[in-house]
Amino acid sequence: MRNINVTKLSESELEFYSRQIALSEIGYGGQLKLANSSVCIAGLGGLGSPVALQLAAMGVGHIRLVDQDIVELSNLHRQILYGANFVGYPKVEVAAKRLKELNPHIEVEPLPISINADNAEDIVKGMDVIVDGLDRMTPRYAINRACQKNSVPYIFAAALMTFGNISTILPV
Repeated sequence: MRNINVTKLSESELEFYSRQIALSEIGYGGQLKLANSSVCIAGLGGLGSPVALQLAAMGVGHIRLVDQDIVELSNLHRQILYGANFVGYPKVEVAAKRLKELNPHIEVEPLPISINADNAEDIVKGMDVIVDGLDRMTPRYAINRACQKNSVPYIFAAALMTFGNISTILPV
């Protein structure tokens, strides 16, 4: 992971983010804050893939992608990062490539691993927030514990068929 310290946006970045910078709620200072932010997205399926696209487009400076799965044909109708030409490839590798194509101003760190109690703390270290789109509870528990231990905000989201929920867990 890099040490993010963006103090000025380039001309290219100013043009790229111009519509966003024009918003009074974001402005130049907010764009700098995004450029200096690090977000981990755990799970790059139906929830994680659109989150990754949006965070990359917005200019989050460092995005860590964690998923051990490969792209499958049955993913394509809901996992918008992937196309049929990527079936059989690791999701994190495809996602990293697509996000860098979308926004060359950001850093993307792909981690093609399963999350467990042994590696969760390393996954959350250095991150400003964790976005969880995982589909199993055991890695979610591990990430939650690591977030609490390292004082990292944790956004938990889940979807099943036509139902979904989202929660933000702030460290105590």
